[in-house]
Amino acid sequence: MRTLSGSVEFFGSGRAPVDPDVLMTLAGACREEVEAGFDYPSGGSVGPRRVEPHRLVASDRRWYLLAYDLDRDGWRTFRLDRMTAVAARTWRFRPRPAPDAAEYVQEGVTSRVYAHRARFLVHAPAATVRAQVPASAAVVHERGEDRCEVLSGAASLDRVLMHVLLLGHEFELLDPPELRDRCQALAEKLLSAASTRWPRRPA
Repeated sequence: MRTLSGSVEFFGSGRAPVDPDVLMTLAGACREEVEAGFDYPSGGSVGPRRVEPHRLVASDRRWYLLAYDLDRDGWRTFRLDRMTAVAARTWRFRPRPAPDAAEYVQEGVTSRVYAHRARFLVHAPAATVRAQVPASAAVVHERGEDRCEVLSGAASLDRVLMHVLLLGHEFELLDPPELRDRCQALAEKLLSAASTRWPRRPA
């Protein structure tokens, strides 16, 4: 009986279920180092993809495949729930130097898919911050016992700034430089709100 051993990496837990036949087919292709093919949506249409599968990665929400896309000549991440007509082929390949699968997929899910990405140095232990944010929302790297680096993304700079602000820890902006202007603007709005005199309620 085939197993997933050696073909799967994880970040987070509690992921959504996926078709077991798709999972086992891709796990086998990763283990046996044979090409895989499937149909996948891109740019509003669905088309065939030919890949050299490297690892299956399970997040706290979904299953992904990290693979080398032969037609696009680069590493790509694919969601298993978006695949159709999944099949392993008979052509074997020689494995290429590959990025760390779990880290690559997690960074893609948390930041590369968004219009804006940002890095922060948060003054709190990595374990504390990881307990506050889902693994699919940010990548947290330990930077000593009481600090960590947080990488996240959002549709706007203001939103990604609010995400780290609401953690409740002191932090420093690392990247991008323009986020400093947004931080200053937000600080001015908060100070203005704090200084507003509210009318007294009638007794």
